Amino acid sequence: MKVKSQGLLYTLISLLALSMCFTSCKKTEDKNFTDNTPLSPHRIPTIKIEGYVNRLFIDLVGRSALEGELAAETAVLKEAGLSQASREALITKLQSDTSEVEGDSSYAIAYSQRLYDIMKSRMCEGAEDGEFLRYVGNASFSLKVARLDGDSIRVFRALEIIARNQNVVNGKYDLRNGVITINELFARMMNNNVYDNINMNTFNFVNASFDDLFARFPSEKEFETAFDIVENNVVGSLFGGFASNKAEYCTLLTESDEFYEGLIRWTYITLLGRDATTQEVVNHFDGLKQNKDFKQLQLEILRTDEYANF
Repeated sequence: MKVKSQGLLYTLISLLALSMCFTSCKKTEDKNFTDNTPLSPHRIPTIKIEGYVNRLFIDLVGRSALEGELAAETAVLKEAGLSQASREALITKLQSDTSEVEGDSSYAIAYSQRLYDIMKSRMCEGAEDGEFLRYVGNASFSLKVARLDGDSIRVFRALEIIARNQNVVNGKYDLRNGVITINELFARMMNNNVYDNINMNTFNFVNASFDDLFARFPSEKEFETAFDIVENNVVGSLFGGFASNKAEYCTLLTESDEFYEGLIRWTYITLLGRDATTQEVVNHFDGLKQNKDFKQLQLEILRTDEYANF
């Protein structure tokens, strides 16, 4: 009887242990499931939504949202449950809306100025427009003298200097009006006297052009080819294309596949403070190369929860 009683006791203890284990596992599973459930947009604090709106204003139009703008745009996002469509609508508005607004002539104008300033900061050490226009003014005077002297070579050189530097200043208007793409604006940022002055001589120019666009220096072969193109106007092949002078070289670099990768990585760094992953580059690459739509690239990053800090 004693043996049977002990056997029964062991059986009851085993069943109790299994029951406790089952209950514990079930609670753990339920807890994990609950923790993995996405939060409702309505549970995100208003201050975080306001932070997102204000950050968009700063990154896209270069200023904080005014009190009325902040309240209005925050209310719209909350009403829409922070949907992707509502975020995209606000981003597109700041990039493209031509309506007159307080604090700016329009969001579209402020956006183009902001982008232009960021690009000048990256490529030309933030040079003021007056620096480019100074070269235009000096060359304009030389042009008048050369024409009076009948010196066709000096006339050509003066016209080239005027065009190269005026094109930079005109870039923000041409990009906004759809006359040029982001590629052409980057090419203009390299093909001017300010950039030449920062990166004096062809050796430095070639290295700087690769570093500024691709975040790397050229290989020995790439450098030799690029140097001959820029310095000696010798036809050379780079990135599957050909160039025979400095202007063509700048265009060739900004139409290359590596330019699009560099642009994606630069945009991630400026907006998210980190480099893009390989998969993120792949996700954006084809669309950017095909459409050359920098606004769309920005939108795809700015609408994310990571950028919004939700």
